[in-house]
Amino acid sequence: MPDIVVVGGGLTGLMTALTLSHSPYRIAHIQRQQANVDGETIRTTTISAAGRRMLETLGVWQHLTSAPTPIEAVKVADGEPSTGIKARRGKAFDLEWQDRDEPMAFVVPNATLLTALERQMRDAHVERLADRTVAGFAIFNKQAHLTLINDRGVTDEVICDLVVGCDGRNSMLRKSVGVRQRTLLHSQTAVVALVAAERPHKNAAFQRFLASGPIALMPLADNLMSLVWTLPKHEASQYQTCDVGKFNQTITMAIGDEVGFLTLQSDRLIWPIKPTFIANPTADNLILAGDAAHVIHPLAGQGYNLALGDAAVLLDILCATSARGLQAGHFSVLADYRQKRQLDVGAMSLATLGLNALFTTMPPGFARIAGLGMSLLNRSPAKSIFSTIARGGKLARASLLTGKLPQ
Repeated sequence: MPDIVVVGGGLTGLMTALTLSHSPYRIAHIQRQQANVDGETIRTTTISAAGRRMLETLGVWQHLTSAPTPIEAVKVADGEPSTGIKARRGKAFDLEWQDRDEPMAFVVPNATLLTALERQMRDAHVERLADRTVAGFAIFNKQAHLTLINDRGVTDEVICDLVVGCDGRNSMLRKSVGVRQRTLLHSQTAVVALVAAERPHKNAAFQRFLASGPIALMPLADNLMSLVWTLPKHEASQYQTCDVGKFNQTITMAIGDEVGFLTLQSDRLIWPIKPTFIANPTADNLILAGDAAHVIHPLAGQGYNLALGDAAVLLDILCATSARGLQAGHFSVLADYRQKRQLDVGAMSLATLGLNALFTTMPPGFARIAGLGMSLLNRSPAKSIFSTIARGGKLARASLLTGKLPQ
């Protein structure tokens, strides 16, 4: 019988099960079906410098079949791109970070990361329960009882001390125990695609805050870039299906000509944006992680880094709990996890929500003031603080984020 069961496939479920395999407890992993690598050829994940150290320590980074693209500069601007004489006189982006010593983050195709996680899981001390769906969750005698159903309709039961729910933004586990959440109205949708840049991107990431929503370009190999364009949901649907030529012209005009003309290189996906806030990501014998515990706006590309922090912090807690001779489901584990994740998750949630609201919903006068503040920030000592946080591991303190396994 396992001590801990991780529920959920995909990037977060695999990573969490692999992480917790380094605890003293017996781990099982339940996933409905094997992660669909073919379905993740367009989307990418941004990994902070601290996240890279964690994945290296877990042995995942070494199995990436293509080199991650380092982000060596971040350029941010407010408002429509300038044109003509005004553009030649000023900088195209108000706020810039550069680091010649260490990349601030890395961009990895989701398919590449999924394959590496699956490869490393083969050698992990984890019981794999594939092709099963959790049909029920209950607590008896202070233990969690999971009712499972396989693809042939056969049911069985798994009993454990602790369940870690990584089953996504529509988490069945979260709903089954009545964990309260607040989800913002769906007013924006992200258009996601791969585009080719006319000029070298020089491993820079670009973000521009427009009245309709932020548009971002993340660097990839072969001068490709990952586009995440946030729009009102009715506009997103139009741009998903419009003529390719019109799409290319529109995104180039929206971001500016820093990397020249942009041309579509993939299908266009749309992703509804529904930021979700959960004050307490725990219940009896249950911990929620990843999108099951928090969904933030994608403008900063920090969603998966929060999931990495969830797993790293939980591993430290479990190792300390085992050293005290306690079970994995002890109430102190839930209390420690809740307390230690509040600052990191809360700060990132408020930052992304606040930036999006400031530049897309405030009156023009306020937006101009924000733009001035961005220019001032670019010349202030506080700029280094934001850069340090973006590298990860400063709000969430855990052994793996420093490149070490817990002692």
